[in-house]
Amino acid sequence: MSSPERALAISRPGIGLGARVAIVGGVLLLEKTFLNLFVDFASAQSAEGLGAVLRVTQHWGFRFLVSFAIAAAVFGYLRGGRGLQDVDVSARGLPALRPLWLVAHVMLFLPLIPLSFTLYGRAAALPLAALVVVWLLVATLAAAALLGSLGTWALFRQAVHALGNLWWYAALAAAGAALAMGWTQGLWTGMATLTFEVVYRLLSWLVPTLQVDPASLLIDTGHFGVVIAPICSGLEGMGLMLAFCTVLLVLFRREYIFPRALLLIPAGVLLSFALNIARIAALVLIGDAGYQSIAVYGFHSQAGWIAFNAAAVGIALVSLRSSWFSRAAAAERSRSTAVENPTAVYLLPYLVLLLAGMLSRAVSGGFEDLYWLRLVAGGVALGFALPRLRGTDWRFTWKGTLAGLLAFVLWMVAARLLLPPQGMPRALAALAPVSRAAWVTGHILVSVAVIPLVEELAFRGYLMRRLRSADFESVAPGDSGPGAVIISAGVFGLCQGAHWLPGVLTGLIFGLLYLRTGRLGESVAAHVILNALIAVAVVAGSLWQLW
Repeated sequence: MSSPERALAISRPGIGLGARVAIVGGVLLLEKTFLNLFVDFASAQSAEGLGAVLRVTQHWGFRFLVSFAIAAAVFGYLRGGRGLQDVDVSARGLPALRPLWLVAHVMLFLPLIPLSFTLYGRAAALPLAALVVVWLLVATLAAAALLGSLGTWALFRQAVHALGNLWWYAALAAAGAALAMGWTQGLWTGMATLTFEVVYRLLSWLVPTLQVDPASLLIDTGHFGVVIAPICSGLEGMGLMLAFCTVLLVLFRREYIFPRALLLIPAGVLLSFALNIARIAALVLIGDAGYQSIAVYGFHSQAGWIAFNAAAVGIALVSLRSSWFSRAAAAERSRSTAVENPTAVYLLPYLVLLLAGMLSRAVSGGFEDLYWLRLVAGGVALGFALPRLRGTDWRFTWKGTLAGLLAFVLWMVAARLLLPPQGMPRALAALAPVSRAAWVTGHILVSVAVIPLVEELAFRGYLMRRLRSADFESVAPGDSGPGAVIISAGVFGLCQGAHWLPGVLTGLIFGLLYLRTGRLGESVAAHVILNALIAVAVVAGSLWQLW
């Protein structure tokens, strides 16, 4: 296929290969997270024999598979070539969804719930070895059916061949990351001492009353103390960064300018070490300021993961777009022109809202008392996006109101089936009346004024039409098709977490409303009605599980 023909085919409506693979990966990750709810992790930690082997294999195997999938996707995206472009063109000519295969996937996924529940000897009717074999067989068939629901076997076989040697690079990156995590464990003790010394030197400038115990690696401010355990030394993150940078250089060896590109390896390792030092120092300062629960339960569990992902993505993107490191970037800069990307206008508010939620949870303890950060961040992002959406039809009629009422009824019924009753969180009830009222008011404002606009722009305004064509702004809402409605509703529902079932049903209602009326204002109005009624049910009916 010639370049003009390929460009014309890519611009036509349809779901590309990348979107189909992303949907498969997202669904599998959410389903795995859902199945974790039924696993007895207490029994898993104390398991011996085959159970212990299963626990260790699952731990490292899952890390390898996730790393392998991400590496293959990133490397394929950055260096796909004509082969993958041709496969993408073929994918756009296929139906958005194959319903029979999707039904098969659901029917195969459901048995995994009781199978996961009975792992590690809890009411198991089969020996553990037989149970593991059955679980793996059913899970493999379920994953295959999910693939079949989003494309033909010929399509995915062509994609595998098109990636060529990239599979080996992805496997090398994943194996290197897993081995680095295991290999570096033996060096943790010495590295913990170095980390202790650097953190102590840094904090001594900020906390004059700092006390330390080098024998136990204790750092104590008088109000809050931490012990630099070997696992907190940062060596695991440095090993991951070493593996990531090495594979990055090998894969893009033709683009990078050597030997200067070799500087990325020490730069990445040092950046990982510095971020770990900053994480521990910030943890101590947060605890010393009186926010011990935030430091222990929020920041400690979130900051390391956020820092590593930000560092890895930052090194890859910055280096491959730097004319000093990359030949391709220098050539691209000479012929590129500034073009506004409409995707950012539709997705930026949603991404900003997610980031605000991540930061809010990271700096909160067991109770997210900084929920109002979403209001500020979402408001700023919408202030950027809305002026650039002058062509959007924001009008609404009684249809939006009726759809919102119907969605509320379905949400209540489905939520009662999935979630146990829950009263007001203890931390919220312990607040002063004014603080409690302010928190509830902020939550209502986010739910009614921010979330409907943000989510409708992302899932209906963007995703539904993007599933039809890369030039989504040229697609009329009525031309999106039922397949786009179903897929966008599924993604929307999965993003609702424990409320996935009412989320899917609500997504179908809002998607059909947008498809029929062609007005985003209708689905926004329906979303506002739904969230407002849920807020009433929470505050007046004490149905706090809905929040």
